Amino acid sequence: MRRLLDLSGVLVLVLLLSAFDERGAEQTVTRARAELADVWTRVSSPAGSAPTLPTRAVDHALRGPFAAAADATPWPLLEADGAQLEIAGLGTLQTRPHRIATGSEPPFAAAGLAPGQQVELREITDSQPSAEGRPLCAGVPARYLALATEGRILRLLVFADRPEGDARACADLAFRIP
Repeated sequence: MRRLLDLSGVLVLVLLLSAFDERGAEQTVTRARAELADVWTRVSSPAGSAPTLPTRAVDHALRGPFAAAADATPWPLLEADGAQLEIAGLGTLQTRPHRIATGSEPPFAAAGLAPGQQVELREITDSQPSAEGRPLCAGVPARYLALATEGRILRLLVFADRPEGDARACADLAFRIP
């Protein structure tokens, strides 16, 4: 019982710290519920019972529709479903995680991101352009995406090559977070 109280104390502290970030708080609460359910099952079940199955992993992927923040963009809508991004006026992009970066790295600092800002880099693994689609990078295929949030705006930086050193984004899109 002492271990359960220690766990709940740490959990309360983590929840308080993550409450400043709404998405982080939601993810933390979901994870905490799954872990507490697992702990409660182990504590409340008789000692001789069969071992419990692991709880289902929580998906923290980007999901939903995002409207362009500027009216002049040729790509007015982003429909995200985890690793698949469908951009109106472009087509569908399949991505996979590459790494987490910070806004202080040269390509992101040049794009105006804050130094301590977290940036998710994703590699584009497949692209299915729409019939009337307009390419993100003129003349070259897009290979990497950088996702960063700035308040209620989701910035999508597109790179034709690995975003390192003095690489520059060939497209900088902004979408409103619903």
